[in-house]
Amino acid sequence: MSKLYKLVENRGLHYKEMWFDNQRGVIVIHSGKVGYIGKSEEIAIKVEDVEKYSERFVSECNQQGYMNLNDDDLYRLVIQYPLKSEFGNKRDAWLKDKVQEYVQNHLGWYGLGHVDGFDIGNKKLNIFCIVVNEEKAVSSIKTCLKTYRLDFTNVRIATKKMNENEYRLKYSYKFIEKFELI
Repeated sequence: MSKLYKLVENRGLHYKEMWFDNQRGVIVIHSGKVGYIGKSEEIAIKVEDVEKYSERFVSECNQQGYMNLNDDDLYRLVIQYPLKSEFGNKRDAWLKDKVQEYVQNHLGWYGLGHVDGFDIGNKKLNIFCIVVNEEKAVSSIKTCLKTYRLDFTNVRIATKKMNENEYRLKYSYKFIEKFELI
């Protein structure tokens, strides 16, 4: 998958991405403004031609001003759920899988970023994401969790710039004094 970004004057950050859907034998090209559902098109292609097409896609995007973002332009976001036991239970494992699935799709279709893993321990489930717009990503994730009924009443969301050490709490349904990752 290739995902590139371009800052368009007076119009904000835009994205273009491409991936190969192996099951259907098509390349999907998805583009739009960050924070909004983009448009997509599909192109039938042979598996052996995917790499060449991908290289051409990146080259054409670069010529149009689309580039990879630097770490300085990215945020690390964590979706945290408190657990009742040290490593959670069957329901928590289900929640981990569903939140990752729905948030990955949601962030992707809105051009905001992607899920980057999880950890469970110390009575906490942390799902990590890398996002390009902190405020839009927090708002979008809140909408996703509410829409799909993914335990919104217990969630905490915190963010930090990629090069920072401390997370800042951006949302908590229930009041907490200080956000702690572990």
